[in-house]
Amino acid sequence: MTVEERIGEERIEEERTGLSIADLVEIRTFEGAYWRTSLAQFTFSLFILRIFEPAFFGTGIVFLMFGCALLGISFLRRRNTFDTLDHSKPFVTSGGCVAITGLVAMITYVTLLSLVCTLK
Repeated sequence: MTVEERIGEERIEEERTGLSIADLVEIRTFEGAYWRTSLAQFTFSLFILRIFEPAFFGTGIVFLMFGCALLGISFLRRRNTFDTLDHSKPFVTSGGCVAITGLVAMITYVTLLSLVCTLK
């Protein structure tokens, strides 16, 4: 594919969606980050629940709940992202999603620390 063909395809995509290629890449990248992280937490919790002894089930459940929370944040982020495509509404950054993610992560780590401290 030549440079001219690629530029032509980018223009067609921009006309079709109203977004530039850079905007589309940003939406796909940051939207996918929450989704991929939640899937990683689900996988890690399954690994802990299947491999380790029952004393670590609490840890597996904490990671499972963390994955569920990140999945919920992912859906919230997706809904808010596509609301910003409506140009009649003012643009709002995703700072709320970042703050919620930070709070959920902090709660998760404090819970994990307390579980590790109570292991015998």
